[in-house]
Amino acid sequence: MRPSRELRNPWAVAPMLAVLVTVVLVTSAAAVPCPDVVFVRVGDKFAAMGWTLGVEESEIDDFGGYRLWMREAWKYPDESPESFTLVREYQYGEDNPEAAGYWPFDPYYEQPTRADSAAMFQNAFPYEFAVSTFSESDPDAVNYDCIEETRTGIVYPRVGVRSGLDEVKCIPNPYRASADWEYGGNRRVSFVGLPKRATIRIYTVAADLVRTVEHRDAESDLEFWDLRNEDGEEVAPGVYIYQVVQRDPVDGGVIDTIESKLMVIK
Repeated sequence: MRPSRELRNPWAVAPMLAVLVTVVLVTSAAAVPCPDVVFVRVGDKFAAMGWTLGVEESEIDDFGGYRLWMREAWKYPDESPESFTLVREYQYGEDNPEAAGYWPFDPYYEQPTRADSAAMFQNAFPYEFAVSTFSESDPDAVNYDCIEETRTGIVYPRVGVRSGLDEVKCIPNPYRASADWEYGGNRRVSFVGLPKRATIRIYTVAADLVRTVEHRDAESDLEFWDLRNEDGEEVAPGVYIYQVVQRDPVDGGVIDTIESKLMVIK
């Protein structure tokens, strides 16, 4: 019996009116070449990916289409190509906009980079994407070698730097060691909504300093704390106070300060 997965299709390039489509997958690889990933970008709950085969698809023998894949890394520590979930399929020549495999792309000479995007991801969570091809003669075959070749590496959708501290928060909060959040066995929380430059200090409820984390990034509002103290030891379960100090990007002067609580549960 062959394994099957659902085509969840969260992507936003072509509106889809079809219900969930089940695509039967087998492990044999298609002979159609793999595309090159041109770019991957993330933003506020947003991700986009572009790819190309370098030629018009009609020039490739037995070309059937593209498949886009996603791995929610905090849920699937297994980094094998088989851990990716199918999220979108483009069937070459399908011109029905309501079809699950609708082909929305212009001719290659007008649009050499094929691209897709969606705005439905969770900020500060680790995702990985890939694109594969499939053949017209064997459309059920999945080219796992192609998924491995085109995987983007871990990316984090994020808001982008903020001008103040109004939207700073720590996630997950509370942190539960047994939850799906952990990625690759790494215990950590994320601070999001940060300005370009900030100092994050974590204290016990007795006001003992546990750790200081410096954030300097002109593009990302994201910073991590690995739940360790200054000596590299894992912190104990309990309630902690975190203080975020916004600093002038040039001279480091204090602009604003906020405090809040974080709970660590094992």
